[in-house]
Amino acid sequence: MKRKFRYTIIGSLVAFVLLTTACQKEYYFNSGLSKPNFDGSMMEYLESKPVIFDTLVQVIKLAGMESYFRDSNFTFFAPADSSIHLTINDFNSRLKNLGQDTISSLGSVNPEFWRATLLNYMYRNVKGLEDYPQLDINNKQAFPGEFSRSMGGRVTNIGGVFTSARGIKYQGYRYLNISYVPSESAPFNSWILARVATCNIKPKNGMIHVLAYATDPDVKFDGISYATHYFGFNIADAWTLAQYYGFNKQTN
Repeated sequence: MKRKFRYTIIGSLVAFVLLTTACQKEYYFNSGLSKPNFDGSMMEYLESKPVIFDTLVQVIKLAGMESYFRDSNFTFFAPADSSIHLTINDFNSRLKNLGQDTISSLGSVNPEFWRATLLNYMYRNVKGLEDYPQLDINNKQAFPGEFSRSMGGRVTNIGGVFTSARGIKYQGYRYLNISYVPSESAPFNSWILARVATCNIKPKNGMIHVLAYATDPDVKFDGISYATHYFGFNIADAWTLAQYYGFNKQTN
């Protein structure tokens, strides 16, 4: 029987607590980091957090991008393992409905899919929370954030969201939000939001912002609804890309 990718409830809760605690107690103090530096490369940082990034590390290696994560300078919005598992589970449901073999391992997916998808979480300029303009998701005309093109060519919107404090708007702490923009011709419409749980991690090369652990069901954060995050942001687009590159021969 072929294995199906799953992530346990316990694992999800542990990782979610780790990320949430880090944001509240360490990373979101006076809109900055109290301990921002990591004495190692970006790849070494991800490898040091296997509970959250073990699958992501495997994906980077399969994509042939390990050396890039060790040596190059860039900004990386790091998706947690749960997001990758959710995407694989969705692919398997679609493949099953088509009467095709399901994905039994990460290596069953064409490496070019992993590479192309990873590049849409990567940005050439090294930027921290303080470098992005303010974003108000409910008032984009006044506070639009910043439209940025990823290294994969995808246009996204990135901005610092100011939360409320004691009933006063914009007086709380900030957090980063990155949004998938489905249409460049209508850039303010139909965003797919992803909240950054831990920002401004500074390895020796570049900057890492960790996306919030995938949650099910969808949740509200400071009054903003966040859907479960799939690796690739838009699961329909991710599926189309995976089909384009095709799947490798399945192994038991």
